[in-house]
Amino acid sequence: MAGAAWVRRMPGPDRANGRDEPAEDAIFTSARLYYQPQVSADGKVLVGLECLLRAVAPDGSISGPGAILDSIADDAQADALDWWVIRQALSDALRWPQLPVAINISARQFQSPDFAARLLAVIAEIGNAPAQVELELLESGIIENFERAIETMDILRRSGIRIALDDFGTGYSSLAYLQKLPIDKLKLDKSLIDGTGELKAAAIVQAVTALSRALGLKVVAEGVETVAQQQFLRVAGCHLLQGYLFSPAVSAERIDAFVRDGWPAVR
Repeated sequence: MAGAAWVRRMPGPDRANGRDEPAEDAIFTSARLYYQPQVSADGKVLVGLECLLRAVAPDGSISGPGAILDSIADDAQADALDWWVIRQALSDALRWPQLPVAINISARQFQSPDFAARLLAVIAEIGNAPAQVELELLESGIIENFERAIETMDILRRSGIRIALDDFGTGYSSLAYLQKLPIDKLKLDKSLIDGTGELKAAAIVQAVTALSRALGLKVVAEGVETVAQQQFLRVAGCHLLQGYLFSPAVSAERIDAFVRDGWPAVR
């Protein structure tokens, strides 16, 4: 997950009717989805996208999601934003049927008992192929209710949806933990990538990558910023790379251009 989690829960007053429509309208007016490319280890092939929430100011300037997240007053607004992100990402994804689109899912949203059924209904309504949809989950969203999480993940994966464990290396993750999770991808956190110039950190990345590959998982390294990092990660066996070395998060229109032009063929 490149950046903060989608929604930071903020305390707020109770709503008599459960919704504050003017406040929600203000949130959605400034909200945009941008997309960061995920590329092959050599950087030459555009393989997938991660959608990221951005805020658009009245003057047109683009910033991170902080202003939007700070305006969330209660769980009703948080839920509305979570599902707006999903619907918008799925709608945009129809433009690039050959590219998987990764969507960050909050722990609260994922642990909702009706999450899987509701998501599958939205996918069917919009018309996406489930195999194009990838969910990025933080470990915290899984361990909160492990049995329910595994059940939900199994339902989603049987439908064709892919699941990635996000920000590996920042929580309580252990290598043994990986074999218990029904996931398709492992995303190495930027903090691990930043340390690859040091012997111990490099050894950790190599070990995690080797084990993940042995378990049949694809490995994605996020936060790649230098050619030296790219070269190390390629040799280590990472399947996909993501970071400013290749592209920041950009508008859907810019992704249209990448697809039309065959991605920058030389980098």
